[in-house]
Parts: sequence; C-alpha cells; structure tokens
Amino acid sequence: MSFVGLDENGATSIRAAMKLRIPRINEVSHFREARRLLQELGGCEALREELVNAGFVDGDSGELTSGQSPFNVFVRVAKGLLKQANMEPEQEALGRFQSKFTICCNRAENDLHWDSDDPQWVKRASMSRRHRFLTTKDLHWQWFNPLVFGMVSEIGEGCDVRQALEELEEMKSAALTYAKNSPGWPKDPTDIGLYVNIFGHNNVNSLFIHILDLTVTGPSFAAQTYKNCPLDAVLKVLQEEAQDTKMPRIISTAGERKARSSLFELSGGFRGTGGATSLKEELVERVPVLCDAGSFREVRRIFREDYGGCKALKPELANAGFIDVSTGLLTTGTKPFNLFARIAAGEMEQPGMMEEQVALQGFSSSVCVCRNKPENDAHWDSDAEEWIGKASMSARHRFLTTKDLRWTYFNALTLGMNDAGDADVASLSAAIQLVEDLKAAAMAYVTDMQGWSDKVGLYFHVFGHNSVNSLHLHVVDMSSVGPTFHKLSYKNCSLNAVLKVLREELAAAKAAESSQHPKDLLAKAATIEEPDVIQELNVGGAVVAVSLATLRRAPPNSFLSVMVENLDSPTLVRDSRGRIFLDFPPAPFNQILNHLRMQHLQPDSAQVLQSADEDTRLLGKSLGFAVQQPSSNYFLLGAAVAVAALCLVLSKRT
Repeated sequence: MSFVGLDENGATSIRAAMKLRIPRINEVSHFREARRLLQELGGCEALREELVNAGFVDGDSGELTSGQSPFNVFVRVAKGLLKQANMEPEQEALGRFQSKFTICCNRAENDLHWDSDDPQWVKRASMSRRHRFLTTKDLHWQWFNPLVFGMVSEIGEGCDVRQALEELEEMKSAALTYAKNSPGWPKDPTDIGLYVNIFGHNNVNSLFIHILDLTVTGPSFAAQTYKNCPLDAVLKVLQEEAQDTKMPRIISTAGERKARSSLFELSGGFRGTGGATSLKEELVERVPVLCDAGSFREVRRIFREDYGGCKALKPELANAGFIDVSTGLLTTGTKPFNLFARIAAGEMEQPGMMEEQVALQGFSSSVCVCRNKPENDAHWDSDAEEWIGKASMSARHRFLTTKDLRWTYFNALTLGMNDAGDADVASLSAAIQLVEDLKAAAMAYVTDMQGWSDKVGLYFHVFGHNSVNSLHLHVVDMSSVGPTFHKLSYKNCSLNAVLKVLREELAAAKAAESSQHPKDLLAKAATIEEPDVIQELNVGGAVVAVSLATLRRAPPNSFLSVMVENLDSPTLVRDSRGRIFLDFPPAPFNQILNHLRMQHLQPDSAQVLQSADEDTRLLGKSLGFAVQQPSSNYFLLGAAVAVAALCLVLSKRT
C-alpha cells in the first residue's frame, strides 16, 4: 500500500500531508484526528514504505538506521555512536530506567539562547532554561513517533495498543524520575512539562520527549505551542483505543511486504534534512529561500546531482497520484485534486473566467488564465494572521497555466528536462519557448484587462515551495501588493530568473553537442555563461556579498574553507532570509575578505594576513589564517625613502 494523495495542497508524502491537513497538533482531539488521518493516507504500511525509501528505516530488520545520511541524532545517541558532552552523569538521574531510555541535550548554543527574543533563535533555541529529551534504546520503528504507537501491529509487526500504552507510561515515569533526581529542577511534577512533536511536525524521525521546566520557559516555547502535544494527550487517546474490544486487523505481513520491492526508492544522496521523507520536503530544507537566478540554478543542480533528478521525482509524484504513469501526463481527477491541471484539461471551469480568457488573445489556445478563491481575493490587503500567506498577493492577482499536461511541465524545476533527467537542446528550447509564451500571454492579458497598472510581477513557486503540482505563473499587479506578497517574497522566483538559467543551460548544451569532448566543453560553456556565484552572508547583522571563488582562497581546513564546502549543512545558523549568519564583527571580517580578494586578483602575493588592526588579527587567527602584524620597520623605511626623495628634489632645484 502506498501514500494516497487526497487534497489540493500538493503533498507528495504522508509527512507533508499530515502537516498541511492538521497544522496544529497540541491537544487530544488533534492527536486523535492525526491517527485517523494516517489510516486515510494509507496507514502504517504506507508510512513504513515512506520511511524505508527515505533511508530512516531498514527494510529488512524494521529498525531505525543510524548512519550519517540520513543523520538521525537520537538513534545515534541511543546506540552510543554519538557522545554528547557532559551527559553521562545525567543518565544516573533516570534511576532504574537507565537500561531502557537515554537522556539527551540540545546543542550548547540553543541552550544558551533559551530566553532570546532574536528571530534567528526563536523556534531554534531551547524552550526552557532547563530542557532535555528522553529517547528510547528500543530502535524498532514502531517507537519512532507517537503517531504509530500501537498501530504497527496492524501490519504484522510490533506490539498492540495495550502494550504500547504500558510502554508510554514507562516513558512518562522515566522522564519524571529524571527531573525529580536532577538538581535545579522543580520538585512539583505539575511544573514539569512533557511534550512530543507528532510526525509531520517533527524534525527528527526518532522518538524524543521534551522535558521542560515550566517555571522558566522562553520565547521558543510560546513559538512552538502549536505543535507541542502533551504526553498526557497521547496517553488519553491510547487509553481510549485500548478499551476498544476490537483487535488490530493485520493488513499484510513482513514477508509479503519484502516480496513487493518498492518502486519508489529515493536517490542515494537523499539526506532526510529536518526529517524530510520526500524530495519535495528535502528541497525546501536544502534551499529555504528560492527567489532569484542563483537559488533557482542551485536547486536544479541539487535536484540533478544529489537526488537523481526526474528519475527519482517521477515515482514520487506517481506514487502520490499526480502522474498517470501510462501516459506520462498529469492526472485531472479529484484524488488528488490538481487545480490547474483540471482547469487546463477542461475538467472544471471557474465562475466568471471565460470572459477573461479572451484577454489572452492569440495565446488562449495553449494557455489558461485562472483566479484565486474569491475569499482570498477579497482579503488581499488583510493584516489578519489567518489571511497572511493565504490571501491573494495583490488587489489584482491571476495565474497562467499551460494546456500541455506533460509531467515535466508541471513545475519550473523540471522545465527543459526529459524523463531521464537530461537537459538536452530540444527539451531546453521547448521549455524556453513555453516560458516566453507565458510571459507574452501575461503581458497581453494585463494590457487588455481594465484596472491593471504597467508594473507587473511574474513569479513561479519552484517545487518544494509550491502548493499545487501543476504549472502556474503568478501574475501580480505590483502597484497594489498586500501583506501576503511580502510574506511569500522568499519563494517568489521571477520568470526572468527562470529564463536566465534555462538560457545558460541551453548555451552549455549547444556547445556540448558541437564538441568532440562534450563534457569538457559543457563545463567550459557553463563557466563562460555563468558568472561566479555570489554568496550573501549575514555578518553580525550586516549583509555581505562575496563570490565563492574568493571564499575558496581561504587556507585549507580553515573555518571559511570548511563552510564553503558545506554550504547546505543544516548545522549552519541562518537568518530569516536563509542567509548564513556569522556572529563576527563586520569591519574586521570585511578586511579578511579584502585580503582574500587580493589573493584572487594576485595569486602570487603573500598568503599571510597582515593587518595593523588588532581585532582583524584576532578574528583572522580564530578563523584559521596565518597572521602577521606589519613591522614598524616598514613604516620607518617608507618614511626614510620619502625623506630621501624630497632631499633629491630640493638638491636638483639648487
């Protein structure tokens, strides 16, 4: 059994669907609904397959994996593969529960910023002055998240809900025992908060129970209340289910499942960043801000090089029901409900929109104009939280979609690629023509329609950041944008940015076709067409733009050198715009960058960082640079030369 796509928000995995369908899971009714929804989406059978395909579960043993990719932190701690500093003594506070459970801590910097109001720390910092996690040493996947506690027996694995209830009560006792035996923690059990994040809202795919001192909570606790489900809420639902006299129904056995090899395995490069179990989620984790040519170029590179490109994505979309594998076209049914594909295919008609098709003029045979929901249009300028991000982006906001339902045209990400993932000349040329036609159609439309200004924005939402899995170009009147436009600016990728990258790839592909050594010339053409990639950094609150070529001049194994080789690492701190945040003083850091820029321009110049500024020398040394203070003799020599030159001039005059 596989994931069953049900709605129109474009989810391609159970994890994504769970988050979209139940945006808040912090009470009994929410958790009860999540358990019901899991069954609707395919149950434990489909979820197991999703976790196996993403690399979190070993398909043969049913145990959680403990390797580096994906990196499952609590599994690695439970197995002893990862030692957290100073945590060994804290295990003793578990008392008799030490053999079954493990206490883990947050990152040191997250603990230090528990009371910070800085946006970069809210949602990342620890939720309280005292915040620990309890995880289990039983690594069978039935314990990876409370969502499936007691349900895995339905597919012939694990324990039933009664046994799961007993285990969960043991977990609660262990957590309270830890707090009772740890110095500084409240002695009143009501001051101890025990919470879990249900699958879809979790960021690690192994069990972790938050243990919080509720007398000293910080901003992060308030920011995460929507997904902090009390452990007692989980206990209540399991108690309800345990009282049901019906025994679990076995849907399939492990032997039967092993015989059915999955067709939907993700590429070997899949990282499971932030707990992602699908390419759609993973791309958002890897490229959180996707609004210009640089980020669009990067996401296409990652998609092809790290995740197998179209060969990996097509099964994901087909598995979720968005592609008819027999035709290679997008599906136009109601499960899943693919809005723009249905309109393009003539399966549905939006009220009042037939008249607007005329404004497309000669493009109406290949392009459709669509609108948002009436209530979203009506609230375009609303500041209410419920509408920001949901309402239309402007007083005038329309969508253009193509009537060509080939699946590779479903999103800007795959434009110019074929089923094999190759971006050849023919595919790229056709994709460029499509985008140019959409641009021309949009201009024809706004010119013909009354009320539109001459300031028009054209944007795509690239796969991962999209909500509908069929191509749609946002046409936005920029003279009257609302709060939602600003809210979504991080993912509004301009049509011109998409065209720029497609044209670069076409130039490289043409050059490769005409060469006897296509691979070599492809790289050369890409180098000629594409300027050096610019990396924006947030350095102590100041935005600094620097080329990657300059950063790569940093000494081997230095901080900057390691950072450049791991730009996509989830461990790097980022600001609200997705820029890497470096907590360094801007002025000394810029002096170091200027040193590297001179290295870039004059490769044979001295490698040692020289500066008369003490702060720059200290920062450079801490970053791994060889540092030398300019000798005062150089200044004396310069002064002597100047004096000698002046004497020479004066002697000639006399």
